[in-house]
Amino acid sequence: MKKVVAHCLIVLSTLLFAEKIAAQSMVDISVGTSHQDVFFANLAYRYQVSEKFRIGIESQVGSVKYRLIDAKVIKEGYSTSVGIPLTIRLYQKDQIRLDLYTKIGGRFQGVLDPDKNDKRDSVLNSTALMFEPGLLVTVKLSEKLNLQSGVTFPVLYQVRPTALFENAYPAFIHLSLNQKMGANNILFVKTAFGSALGGSGDTQKFGKSIQAGIRFNFGQKENSSFVEPSF
Repeated sequence: MKKVVAHCLIVLSTLLFAEKIAAQSMVDISVGTSHQDVFFANLAYRYQVSEKFRIGIESQVGSVKYRLIDAKVIKEGYSTSVGIPLTIRLYQKDQIRLDLYTKIGGRFQGVLDPDKNDKRDSVLNSTALMFEPGLLVTVKLSEKLNLQSGVTFPVLYQVRPTALFENAYPAFIHLSLNQKMGANNILFVKTAFGSALGGSGDTQKFGKSIQAGIRFNFGQKENSSFVEPSF
């Protein structure tokens, strides 16, 4: 897990200090809690390739509250994920904007001392592939305040220790508020919730999360009213 996080931070740092990319880029920092984690921290970098297309890299680290390995519940340990989010603006008119959102990546988690002998002499690890497509609508409520709503369909497929369809959210609902703070910063609050299924059928039936954070804009004339989800 340390190697994955370190690699992600190196990539983010490299992008941030690249003069050309930093001219049209955003950095999001947020913290929150969810059905899966007692606490998590999220760090994301996003590059505005064109007026309608955005790509980035995102990393999340959490402390486990309810997660799955081989369709069995774990309630302690660590979790981290690394993803590449893509957004394409499909439509914009007056105060309404519609975006296609997709994220692909990997999820890594584990339990220290799974045999509970208090010696920390073994680790149970799990690796899964993630895919999350969806549609998001942003509504401009005022010059500084924006409301966002939409739906995504996250899917996780475990590839280690065994190949297993781990989890899916048939419809994950997103709601958020974004408040512009000056020319280069946005404060945001995000919530997400929806039904879940997977594993042996006895796993979690519902997921939810809430988080708050700040976006830093670099080199853009105006803050973007669109803030991607990060469940």
